[in-house]
Amino acid sequence: MDDIDFSALLCARLCHDLISPVSAARNGIAMALEDDGDPEMRTQAMELTADGLADAVDKLKVYRLAYGVAGAATTLAEARKSVQGLFSRGRVSVDWADGTDPGPDRVRLLTNLVLLGVEAVARGGTVRVDPAGDTLAVHASGGRAGFAPDISVVLDGGIAGPELTPRQAQASLTLALIQRSGGVLARADEEGQISLTVRLTSS
Repeated sequence: MDDIDFSALLCARLCHDLISPVSAARNGIAMALEDDGDPEMRTQAMELTADGLADAVDKLKVYRLAYGVAGAATTLAEARKSVQGLFSRGRVSVDWADGTDPGPDRVRLLTNLVLLGVEAVARGGTVRVDPAGDTLAVHASGGRAGFAPDISVVLDGGIAGPELTPRQAQASLTLALIQRSGGVLARADEEGQISLTVRLTSS
């Protein structure tokens, strides 16, 4: 698969994830415009609009870090703030340990690892992020922690090229970032917990 086709997969994934919050904001605005003087209805409309816009903005902040070019100003603190802002209102909580800033490219990799961790506990749970030097670790725990088969097969290196789907694109990007960094991914699947650990070469 060439870069253009892979970029299209990532764009499809991004658009899919943004449709819900943007639609919520649109519906809120529509409700407000149709307001017949009912203050309760107007309050609900404003809340729907605000929540949808906040979710869309928070997703864009994280996706810029995960999918965009890692700029020189990209820091661990920025990633931590953006990720925790995105998941502050949902069923998944993110506990991010302190760590030495690993540099823009590794921050991008770590952000993608966190997104995988969140996907493993999408029904509810906790993601713990441990950026310790040349080791980046993400531990996801929850009653139903686990990857769907189509994501697991990508993480195991079993799917590449034209067989990839938009849903699998983020996992494939994570593997590519690990390979480019000279790192090695170790994955541990236990009952109620998933661990993703990348050991990087010193730079």
